[in-house]
Amino acid sequence: MQGMRDRLVARITQLETPGPGWGLIPAMRRALVLAVVLGCGDKPAPVEPDATHTPDAPDIDSRVLPVFRHPVTTPDAELAVQALEVLERCNGCHGVTKQKLRYWRALSDTALSACFTDLSVSSAQSALGMLDCMRAMPGTSTSDFSTKKLGVFATAARLPWFDYTFWMAYGDASPAELASFQDHVAMPKEGIPALTQAEFDLVAEWFVRGLPRLDQTLVTDPPPSTCENGISSEVATHVAAMATQGWSVVNRTNQMAMFGCGTATDPRDCLQELQLASSRPFGVGWDVPDMGHLRVLREATYATAYWTRSSPDGRFVGHGVANVQGSYVVDLQRDAVIPIAADYDPAFFPDNSGFVFQGGTRNTCPISVLTSNPASVSMNEPGCRQISRIGLYQHLGQMLGGGDYFALDNQFESDDGGKQPTLKDPDAPFGSMAYSSFTPLIFDGTTYQSKQSITIQTPFEGDTVLSHSSRLTLARVSGPDDRQLGYVLRKVIATPQGTNYAITAPEIARYCISGGKPGFSFDERYVAFHHYITGADAVDLGFTGASDPAFAPYLSQGAANIYLLELATGTVHRITNMQPGQYALFPHFRSDGWLYAQVRDAVAEHEYTVASDAALVLP
Repeated sequence: MQGMRDRLVARITQLETPGPGWGLIPAMRRALVLAVVLGCGDKPAPVEPDATHTPDAPDIDSRVLPVFRHPVTTPDAELAVQALEVLERCNGCHGVTKQKLRYWRALSDTALSACFTDLSVSSAQSALGMLDCMRAMPGTSTSDFSTKKLGVFATAARLPWFDYTFWMAYGDASPAELASFQDHVAMPKEGIPALTQAEFDLVAEWFVRGLPRLDQTLVTDPPPSTCENGISSEVATHVAAMATQGWSVVNRTNQMAMFGCGTATDPRDCLQELQLASSRPFGVGWDVPDMGHLRVLREATYATAYWTRSSPDGRFVGHGVANVQGSYVVDLQRDAVIPIAADYDPAFFPDNSGFVFQGGTRNTCPISVLTSNPASVSMNEPGCRQISRIGLYQHLGQMLGGGDYFALDNQFESDDGGKQPTLKDPDAPFGSMAYSSFTPLIFDGTTYQSKQSITIQTPFEGDTVLSHSSRLTLARVSGPDDRQLGYVLRKVIATPQGTNYAITAPEIARYCISGGKPGFSFDERYVAFHHYITGADAVDLGFTGASDPAFAPYLSQGAANIYLLELATGTVHRITNMQPGQYALFPHFRSDGWLYAQVRDAVAEHEYTVASDAALVLP
């Protein structure tokens, strides 16, 4: 008994040091303390898997079928602790909360019944059928693989069973197919150690058993249950300063050539040659009175995946693609689609010097890679570089006056809505020890180089975005049952310290509204966000209430609108009026104040990239 206590105390001490995946550790620490206090019995179960657990994989080159998972007989209480210890490493990207784990269990149960139907991989046809089931669009062989189709079993993507199954399905072509699969779905992501077979066996066993002892083991601090609007005077001071000093002014002074402006000097005169969305059958009714007009930048002949982001000059539009492997950058100036060997969401530096696009061999490149009019981008072009410190779903900024660049990453909730009826905003599963990671970057004119990342604690906050000046962050805030309570605005104070920075980020405002991941305007007066329509929106949309028969299609087909939030006042403006089955998503600004977004139209089975001048016509 004393030996077990000693091991637990040693583990508690080890977990005190912050590091990757540290956000779950306080809950683990409390669970371990509880075990010490309550005692473990005269003959405690071993911490390691029992003697019958033999995870050594067969030699895959012999093409002997490896076991998908080995049964584990560890008692429930010890199994819960061990599995949660393994899952700590996921916490850098996902809030590992009770509700999130139960959601993963639901996905995993579905995966077992729908996709993992022949673990003995009895034929090539069976192997191919299982793997196709794991695609975002089953039946479309070029479609991306989807993590949601695997649930927690995505943590086995780098283990031998998948190697064998891909070989059975694709033969000599299996290495490339397997690499694509792992790029898209393997968890944890690159830069975080993959699960060993023994670790996966523990996690899989816990999920297959139904997460026993979850509530007793994962003891977490409760999230806030209420939200109160509050905006300090510092917000108005910042907005006023950015009106004359921010990146919109800097880029205009530097004569950044904006797409679709020609010789126009007033941004309101730009993009006038584009069709009004209201002139097309699909766009009738989209405009909101006195909130400008939507114009169609481009119609997509493919299905996008996750968010869309654009270069500051508005020329390049990047996004993932669901029905083909890789992603696209659209060059609006050339009316050309550029395949890019990357998987995850794009972001551009505010001075238009370069971009980050995750999931490829390298993730940072200078803008010259795109302005050289390429037919495709490999991410291996001159100037491109892999910076592993930049985590997924990154946001970029640069200190004014020629200062350092910054990348921000943190816990996130994936949002790819509108491909099926989406009837609520994304969950907010961010725990009490959530944190944000700032990575300073230097551009030497050819490549970006990073300094050590700086982590700050941001309890119950995630999906955090960085303003273009790197002086503000805005985050979604978690409430009970992982639902969003609102947004929190923080002031970023980055103080040079030796060769790096010390960073603090005090809260300066709170907005009690719900929506997706937001995007700052370049003058930092606004943020834009999308919001999935619920019954609470019926009156605002002109209906008598959620029970109005005319509102019923929204409750069955779903829809999403775009909103502008004025940071200094908290005033919210709805700027689109999407019809049932139409989703306006992922709004973001270009430097001159035009706003771009992606519209997924389930009714027409089509997508559109659109532009709005709402922020330019508001007083």
